[in-house]
Amino acid sequence: METIESAKQTRRMQLSGGSTYIISLPKNWIEELKIKVGQNVTIVKNSNQSLTLFSNEKTNSEKKTIAVIPSSQKDTGDSIKRKIIAAYLRGYNTIEIKSKGIRLPAEHSRNVRELVRTSMIGTEIVESSSEKISIQILTRLPELSFDTALKRMYLMASNMVRESIESIDEEDDTHADEVVNMDDEVDRFGLYMRRNLVLAVENENILQDMGLRKPSDCLGYRAIVTRIERIADHASHVAKRKKFIEGKLDIKLFNKIKKLSEESLTVFDEAINAVQNQDFIKGEKVAQKVADIIEDERQIMSKISDSDKNSVSIRFILQDLRRIAEYSGDIAEVAIDENIQSIIIEK
Repeated sequence: METIESAKQTRRMQLSGGSTYIISLPKNWIEELKIKVGQNVTIVKNSNQSLTLFSNEKTNSEKKTIAVIPSSQKDTGDSIKRKIIAAYLRGYNTIEIKSKGIRLPAEHSRNVRELVRTSMIGTEIVESSSEKISIQILTRLPELSFDTALKRMYLMASNMVRESIESIDEEDDTHADEVVNMDDEVDRFGLYMRRNLVLAVENENILQDMGLRKPSDCLGYRAIVTRIERIADHASHVAKRKKFIEGKLDIKLFNKIKKLSEESLTVFDEAINAVQNQDFIKGEKVAQKVADIIEDERQIMSKISDSDKNSVSIRFILQDLRRIAEYSGDIAEVAIDENIQSIIIEK
């Protein structure tokens, strides 16, 4: 492991010819990076006031890395899945699951294939044998930009909320099941986007390609992705609770629930817009609207009678809708925190 002394040195900047600045680099660094005399290199000016030097032979964004995950009979299928997801999020391009001289347990092979098929965008199994499974991962899909993926994720989560309420109105269990299944697709986009954010933190080129201004933006966007996943989870909960509702809800009560869902969707939409437009004022307005929705939920909740056969399910649904609004408020907080400078007068 490198020490601080071996990874950081101070060198004096020199001026050459009146128009070019020169700085010497440690010989052992250049040899370790396998940069040859006369070879071209790329220098990137980062947004955090630093410079990054790349060998043109192989940049960080192109470097092929392999994660080898050992598999044993003692590991559960869920344990293997967690390790694969962690390696995927860390940015590895190839993930190999290897056994120690024995056949891979059938459960492991089955779980790996299911995980790749349902949860990991841009991946495929390129090798499969009794002792090894290799997963190849595209670093990023050029046709699926970060903004495009975020918009799709937001639209899917919004649609889940809307359709979960429709399934209650229609008394349609099949429709409710479809909403629950949509949650897996939202999670796929969440994993894909978190992976790209990790890569962007480590590579200025990827950061710029994604349209982000500085590495710290990745922290805010990671929070946003997580909140959208939670919103989708609560929409899924609403759809699941539909199956426990007996008969048709009272029309007045249903209309109150529907109105609360529409209010939650409105703040969700406005929160995403505030982030995308870097709008501090809109973020502030969303935060206030969320407080109003919480009060509306409390008012509806207080009027539900314990004698109502659906009272438990209704209370849970109202809590889910309130949580959707609260997570939207968290998204708006990112817009507020990232754009506070737009209203500050510095002295």
